[in-house]
Amino acid sequence: MTKSSQDICPVCNNRDTMFFAQAQDLEYFTTSETFTYLRCRKCSTVFLRDPPVDRLHKIYPGNYYSAGSDFNESYLYKIKDMLEKRIFRKILRSVPGDSISALDVGGGHGWMLNTVRGAEPRVRETFVLDFDESLRRKVEEAGHVLYAQRVEEFTSERKYDFILMLNIIEHVADPLRVMDAISKVLSPGGAILVKTPNVDTLDRYLFQRHNWGGFHCPRHFVLFNKSNLTWLVNQCGMEMAWFSYTQGASQWTASILGMLAKKRIISCDSERSVYEHPLWAPVATFASAFDFMRLPFSKTAQMFCLLKHM
Repeated sequence: MTKSSQDICPVCNNRDTMFFAQAQDLEYFTTSETFTYLRCRKCSTVFLRDPPVDRLHKIYPGNYYSAGSDFNESYLYKIKDMLEKRIFRKILRSVPGDSISALDVGGGHGWMLNTVRGAEPRVRETFVLDFDESLRRKVEEAGHVLYAQRVEEFTSERKYDFILMLNIIEHVADPLRVMDAISKVLSPGGAILVKTPNVDTLDRYLFQRHNWGGFHCPRHFVLFNKSNLTWLVNQCGMEMAWFSYTQGASQWTASILGMLAKKRIISCDSERSVYEHPLWAPVATFASAFDFMRLPFSKTAQMFCLLKHM
């Protein structure tokens, strides 16, 4: 069978790819379609065939978590916020200057930038890059500047000292192009913080055939392991200053609740996503603790890395 352009690996351009899994949107129920994920035989990148790049406003509904939800007021969020401030303080010590500009790629209404500002008073200029123009009021009320455009189309004359790419590189169809563009707007001495799902982890092995939460289907277009993520970064003239695995409670919880929703054991639909189900918080708490316990000896569900210019 002839390979279509949609079957070519978006990271290494290899045409030798294989079937990996099928999945549905059992989180937000924006579509009833079944989507196919492929795996590159050369670099092991997992990617979505025919990613719905022309339907972003449909697959990212109004109740999408990064656009603001009750989760941001939950005790889990408060714990997460505290841990992230510690990470940001440590990173930003290495960024020079009396004033730091920060850009959050795919930042929703800017809630992560609020955390960054709370962690480091030198952060005085903050920018959100997000395709959703309807976020402008919330972004500006929080004191940030919004660039309302897709990351694939982003260009900027100015440079940014600290760039957040937290759970964003997996959402784009051409990660090499995006990473290259973002690396070009990083200031000398600046840093890019990347977080993305890890394909080479226990929850993927358990749920690959059962709508693995790491697919975040159909919103995750390309998924990585440490090896192919490193290759991608190096191709853009960047290097990893450090790398670590971290907990992935949301992946575990989406996997478990998605499976229960498919079996009709729990009720979720487009009006109440799995993230709004009463079981989300207790399952996520357990999943987070489980991943933290196994961090010292296993590859957990998410990857963190800090990038700097070579």
